[in-house]
Amino acid sequence: MWRKLLFVGAVVATCGASAQERLRPETLQELWASVGVQGRPSMLEGLLGKELVKRLRTSTEIGYRSADSFFAGRQYYLDLGATYKISDKVTAGGEYRYAYRTADENRQRLGGMVQYKTEVDRFELGYRFTYQHNFRERGDVREVLRNKFIAGYNIPKWKLDPQFSVEFFTWAGLQGLSYFGTRYKLGSEWAIADGHSLGFGIVHDRERMVFAPQYRFIFAVDYGINLRKT
Repeated sequence: MWRKLLFVGAVVATCGASAQERLRPETLQELWASVGVQGRPSMLEGLLGKELVKRLRTSTEIGYRSADSFFAGRQYYLDLGATYKISDKVTAGGEYRYAYRTADENRQRLGGMVQYKTEVDRFELGYRFTYQHNFRERGDVREVLRNKFIAGYNIPKWKLDPQFSVEFFTWAGLQGLSYFGTRYKLGSEWAIADGHSLGFGIVHDRERMVFAPQYRFIFAVDYGINLRKT
């Protein structure tokens, strides 16, 4: 009798350990790179009026995201966006992305955002809310609510001011709201010339609410051109 109980206990413990092993997060390393151009749509002044166009900014970005190996391409994307400066601290806008995926189905998404920024002494603080619609099948992650908190610090006589952000991802599905991921980023930006900047940082993504979650450590680098300052 005791031998049977010990045998059953050993089997249950082994199965439990195997289940825990399957649920252990997978750790990946990736590279994100992008080039973006931002400017004012001056050609629309005749249609929209000079005062409205002064508050508008349009942008284009081309980006690359690797798989677990830095130079194994997983995704190439094109972003088209526009923002409107409501006040000195509040901006609203929208963005469309088309992503070409080398080993999976291509994806598209459309989003709208509202952002608030302010300065306190040498700190720059911000919050951004984004509503994102992914063009996917019903039952998949289609409607996403993103809440991003940003904090930067202006170091006197130093070009590389640090900036930290944390973003929370929530799926608005048929069963309600599900918090499924968090993204952390620590980085900086270097103004290498008038209207030209180089940004870089370390990003950490953590998945939740999935059977086999992934934790990703990402090196991100981006080159930006602001046509209003060149």
